[in-house]
Amino acid sequence: MPATPTSTGIGTVAGLLATADSLLTTGLGGPLTSGSRARGATYALRIALEAAVDAALTAEEAGLRRVSMRARLLCLRHYAGLDLARRANALWSVLSTGCKYHHDEMGPSPAQVRAWQAAVKALVAELAVEGTDQGPQ
Repeated sequence: MPATPTSTGIGTVAGLLATADSLLTTGLGGPLTSGSRARGATYALRIALEAAVDAALTAEEAGLRRVSMRARLLCLRHYAGLDLARRANALWSVLSTGCKYHHDEMGPSPAQVRAWQAAVKALVAELAVEGTDQGPQ
């Protein structure tokens, strides 16, 4: 199953951010534990970040949709600057780790996911500005 949705518009990112928020606050119903809600919210945040990176890169190079997210994050340096690309890569890595279930480790706490949520929102906003206002750096 692909991790990145086919539509990378602002509505998709906003919807994913809202889903993460719903998982953290109400749980979307059902028999979800706090840990599974936090992990689900982490997954939604990672997909939102991937969609924002895709949107920033699609404006520049349509061919980049065929490569892995790690490769796209490396290419982001050229289009959004080194600092923004490093922060996006670090956040994507921690979100990817938080999405995975390890039987011998605790999952991310709701407080951790809230911090990641704030970081994703900030990066999504910065990527939107970079994609519309500036060219390659």
